[in-house]
Amino acid sequence: MNTCMTPTDSAPTAEQKELVQRPYFHAEEDENGASLQVALPGVSKEDLKLTFHESSLMIEGKRSDAIPEKWKTLRDTNPARCYGLNIRLTSRLDGTKTAASFEDGILTLKVPISEEAKPRVIEVK
Repeated sequence: MNTCMTPTDSAPTAEQKELVQRPYFHAEEDENGASLQVALPGVSKEDLKLTFHESSLMIEGKRSDAIPEKWKTLRDTNPARCYGLNIRLTSRLDGTKTAASFEDGILTLKVPISEEAKPRVIEVK
């Protein structure tokens, strides 16, 4: 996967690295955990990187310039080639057990509630 970077004080040249765009996403939480859907148009599964570290879930993706044979593009409405999203998970979610699937440019993540955060029945003796 090619490297992408976030904006800094000294901007790199176009040949060096590209700026990162935050993708559109939708998150929901229920009694089982959280689900997150992230739109990554043009990104292939091979150019997708997910990292979980210290309650942060980082999503990185590189969009390909390849156009299917016999297709003609009229314009590119999304010039960004790199996507990046950093999600901070609450302490009640267990990021180490995150399940991910990727289909048609949509990344779906399921993050379960940690065992410690689930309600427990206390037996009275």
